[in-house]
Amino acid sequence: MKRLMCAAAGLAILAASPAAASTCIRQNDIWNWSSPNDRTLILEDYRHHKWLAKMIGTCSDLVYHQKLLIKAREGLGLSCVQMGDIVITRNNGLNGRCAITSVVPYVAPVKGDKDDTSSPHSGY
Repeated sequence: MKRLMCAAAGLAILAASPAAASTCIRQNDIWNWSSPNDRTLILEDYRHHKWLAKMIGTCSDLVYHQKLLIKAREGLGLSCVQMGDIVITRNNGLNGRCAITSVVPYVAPVKGDKDDTSSPHSGY
C-alpha cells in the first residue's frame, strides 16, 4: 500500500511540474528583467516567458544595470514570485524597498494602442 501511495505521489508531482512551470516565475528561474517605470517590473525566465509584476514602495530610477534582490516570503529559490515578496534595489548608495502587489503573465501591448498603460514606452 505504501508503494502504491508513493508511486501515485511521484506521478502527481511529475504531472504537475510542466504546468507549475508555466503558471508562475520561480525565484531561481529569473533570467532577465526590465522596468518601464518605478512601479512595474517585467521578469523573464530562462524559457523566455515574461511576467508583469506591479509594485508599491520606494524603488525609484530602476535601470537595467542595477542589481535587484527579490526576497520571497518563503525564502526558497523554488518559490514563485508572488504578492507580498519584496524587491530590494541599491542605487548610488541608497536602498529601495518595494512590495509586489501582483504578478501576472505579460502580454506585449499592440503597437499603436494609446490606452495601454503597461507599455514600456508609456509616459515617455
